[in-house]
Amino acid sequence: MTAFGACIPVWVRTAIGAQATLLVGMGLGRFSYSPMVPALIQSGALSPPEAGYVGAANLGGYLVGGLAVPWLLRRSDAFAILRTCLILSFIALCASAVPAGFVWLIACRGVLGITVAVMMILAIATVTANAPPGRLGQAAGIAFTGVGLGIFISAAALPFLLDRGLVWAWIGAAAIGAVGLVLGLWGWSARSRAFRPVGVGSQTQSIPRPRRMNTDAIRLVIAQGLFSVGLVPHSIYWVDYLVRELNWSMAEGSWQWTLFGVGAVVGTVAWGRLADRIGFSHALAAVFASLALGIALPLVAPSLATVIFSSLVVGAQPGLSAVIAGRAQQAMGSGSMLGLWRWMVLAVGTGQMVGGYGLVALFNGRGSYLEVFLIGSAAMLGGAILALGLGKDRPPSSP
Repeated sequence: MTAFGACIPVWVRTAIGAQATLLVGMGLGRFSYSPMVPALIQSGALSPPEAGYVGAANLGGYLVGGLAVPWLLRRSDAFAILRTCLILSFIALCASAVPAGFVWLIACRGVLGITVAVMMILAIATVTANAPPGRLGQAAGIAFTGVGLGIFISAAALPFLLDRGLVWAWIGAAAIGAVGLVLGLWGWSARSRAFRPVGVGSQTQSIPRPRRMNTDAIRLVIAQGLFSVGLVPHSIYWVDYLVRELNWSMAEGSWQWTLFGVGAVVGTVAWGRLADRIGFSHALAAVFASLALGIALPLVAPSLATVIFSSLVVGAQPGLSAVIAGRAQQAMGSGSMLGLWRWMVLAVGTGQMVGGYGLVALFNGRGSYLEVFLIGSAAMLGGAILALGLGKDRPPSSP
């Protein structure tokens, strides 16, 4: 692998490392849980309220991890932190297979939430800092494809494994995670004279407070929060809407979730490459607008075509993360993108908590899919408006 790695540019190697890291932490660590919830409840491993609390532990851990990054960087370098968090994520993923009950799963999901936030911040900051001119969108797209791969694998493989038992599903997720672990550790061993370290030296102190951010940076933080709110309807109610509101079969609903995963893999790279071509501000507005349309259209005009459109377009949402990460790099420059990206990750965690509990409470109180999905669409539309107000993209500079 050493000889093979020598032929790969450092920026590609770090992007692959980030891809594998996000596959383990976000793609599998977060998205493998949702398909397992019914089996956990049916098997008696968790009660319905306990299943919800286990999911919330992951979101709470995400906020803790985002807040902990400056403290970690004062004690170690980014690569050592990334390798440690990757190993801890894999251990927590494997440990989830142990049938030790509610408290054990709370601990495992909490650890995964903490580590994935740290990895999201440091991995993406490293990738964007080392992307060469004209390749920023491609580099971020490669990295975020790890999330898309996790969604696709969770959608396509876990239902098949769950038919054979809950333990098989956990083992399958861990086996795929093992591949990600090896690739991630390989990716984070890349070094060269041209490599830009993130989170060392003066950059350790570059965690700006909101009042020190420029207008574009503040817009990006708010847009990222709106993005996380807008994702809640599809994340929780998409298959439920198809099955209970449109009277589709469970198999048909599961197939749409598989298409959601296809969109996550293909769309992520596609949006990143488009941003390199037309500019990150324009691409960001376009992807926000497409998500707003994809969320609302199947509720306003339900049909097979609009449902497929929605699954693919909203499934491509990791592409927005790739584009907005690239735009954050341009907004603050390579030396301080780490600080801005941390605030944006915290905005995601806050939006997930507020949007998740708020929209669930709204649905429980009114029983209306339409209201929940329209709020999600409006949040994405708000993100598009904020993106349209961004300044012009900065010209790329050589690393």
